[in-house]
Amino acid sequence: MRWNAHDMLAGAMNGCRVTSETEENGCWLYEVELELEDGPLRVRARLAWEDYDLWVRDGSVEPARVAEAMVRWLSAPGRLEALPNRLDSSHPRRIESTADEQIVRLIRETPLG
Repeated sequence: MRWNAHDMLAGAMNGCRVTSETEENGCWLYEVELELEDGPLRVRARLAWEDYDLWVRDGSVEPARVAEAMVRWLSAPGRLEALPNRLDSSHPRRIESTADEQIVRLIRETPLG
């Protein structure tokens, strides 16, 4: 079965937006708000520079947009229930071996923001 970014976004999440960004040594830290059917959920997301480079090899996408795609992937139906309030960009590949490929597609196929 072929994975589709638009299918992944169908479900309980109505929106996702980055509310703050801080650059630290080797990473960016984000506060992200998810708009869920039951109300908003706020999470912290860490995007390592190495994962940014893996997902956006040419540097053409803003890091905040990449972090938003990662959070969207992690909050897809079936994953949302286990979503911790502190996320790391290495977390997706611990859940699913094809996560990196799926996040790259999500960044390319889905209008974020």
